[in-house]
Amino acid sequence: MVGKIWVTAGLCLALAGCATSRRLEIGARELVPPQRGIYVGSLYYAQEPPTTHLEVPTALELLCDAQPDLTIFGVANPQPEIVADINLLYDTRLQASLSGIQTKLISVGLSGNVSDYYEYKLTKVTKYTISESAAQTVFEGMSQKRACYRALQRQAAFGIYQVKATYVGDIVFQRKQAIGADGSVALKLNQVEPAIKATFSQTLNLGFSGQGLVFSFVPIVRNVPRS
Repeated sequence: MVGKIWVTAGLCLALAGCATSRRLEIGARELVPPQRGIYVGSLYYAQEPPTTHLEVPTALELLCDAQPDLTIFGVANPQPEIVADINLLYDTRLQASLSGIQTKLISVGLSGNVSDYYEYKLTKVTKYTISESAAQTVFEGMSQKRACYRALQRQAAFGIYQVKATYVGDIVFQRKQAIGADGSVALKLNQVEPAIKATFSQTLNLGFSGQGLVFSFVPIVRNVPRS
C-alpha cells in the first residue's frame, strides 16, 4: 500500500480501471466488515481452521487484549505510518458486479464508467506494526496469564491470530466534484445511486462512511495444542 503498490499492470476493467487485489499486495488479510478495536499485539480468533493464507477476508473476535500499552511487556508501542489512499473501485471482487452497474448507467442516459462519476476509497490510511520478535515477546507475556492461556485452549479448534500490524482508514463514498456541478447528470445519478450502493455493499460488505476503521491486518498464527 506504500506508494501505489495496489496498482498493477495486467487485467484491466473497462468499467472501473485496472483491477487488482490489494489484500495480497500489502501482505495483509482483510477484515469483513471493517471494525474498530483491533489492536496490534492482541490475540483474536476467527471461526475457521488456522491458516496463513491472506486471500480470504475474515472476522475476528477477541481472545487476549494486549492494549492499551505494550510497554508492560517490555515492547515499544507501534508508531503510525501514513500510507497512500486505496481506491475500492479497483477491488477484484467488483468485476462481475460492475457490468450490471454499467447497464444501469446506460439505462438513464449516462456514458462512461463508474469511476467517472464516483469515488469509493479508503483515505487517511495509517499502518501500525511491531516486529516479529516484539510480537513473540508480547505473546509469551500474555500466554503466562491464566485467563489468556485458558482462552487459547478453549478456542484451539479455530484459527488463533496475533495481530502484527493493522491498516486503519476512513471509508468515503461520494460523487466526484465535477459531477456535482452538472445538474442534469446529478438527476440521472439519483435514479441509479441506490442500486450502485446496494451492489457495492453486497459485494464488498463495506459501508459508505466510517472513520478509524481497521480494514486489514497482518496475522501471526498462534494456535497451541490442547493439554
